[in-house]
Amino acid sequence: MLVSNKSFVVTWLFALLLGIFAVDRFYLGKVGTGLLKLFTFGGLGVWVLVDLILVLTGAQRDKQGRTLAGYDQNKKIAWIVSAVVIALSMLISGVNAAANPTDATSAAVAPVAAADSAEMTEPKAVETTAPEAAPVEETKAPEPVAPAVPAEYSSALVKATSYSKNMNMSKSGLYGQLTSEYGERFSPEAAQYGVDNVQADWNANALAKAKSYQENMAMSPESIREQLTSEYGEQFTAEEADFAIQHLND
Repeated sequence: MLVSNKSFVVTWLFALLLGIFAVDRFYLGKVGTGLLKLFTFGGLGVWVLVDLILVLTGAQRDKQGRTLAGYDQNKKIAWIVSAVVIALSMLISGVNAAANPTDATSAAVAPVAAADSAEMTEPKAVETTAPEAAPVEETKAPEPVAPAVPAEYSSALVKATSYSKNMNMSKSGLYGQLTSEYGERFSPEAAQYGVDNVQADWNANALAKAKSYQENMAMSPESIREQLTSEYGEQFTAEEADFAIQHLND
């Protein structure tokens, strides 16, 4: 079987550490599937895991279908390191999740304890005179209480803010990510609430995406415009894409 000039160790490290950016597929010369993997954020994580398993089992090939160089010599250490990294990631996530409820409980208990202490130590004045008749106050109608926001709506808003801030997504792309069965799987109502209430500058998001395509993939302005407005791409409006192209070289 023909052996590639592409290194197994390099491919494995790219798949393990930079898989979400499809660097491993670009390294092997698979530009088409690499772009698809990049635009889908590593298949929402699933593609990243699949490619890592393919590399570790020796099933991954370069663009010409050749096996990667150095697989037999390095596969054992690659398996061990990958297992350790994944285990540590799961452990850290579990510790953080367990720590948050404790912090919230401590914060809630502290003000109550302080109030109880103040009430116990504060001296009370002794009344020495007869109480005067209280003045009659005009009765006011109670103000209507604003309805509470459902927990799912609040969670959708938090997710929307995170995607907009960290991934510079468009309004339509954000809604699709929140409702997708392969994404966050929020209800349409909760997703719409998150999109409508997120503090986002869609023009700025479009410009950030355009600069990323220009710097990392050397795309032309027209190709960037098409990618920004495509329903299979970023899904920005034509006006937002125009703004991004106009300020691309600022």
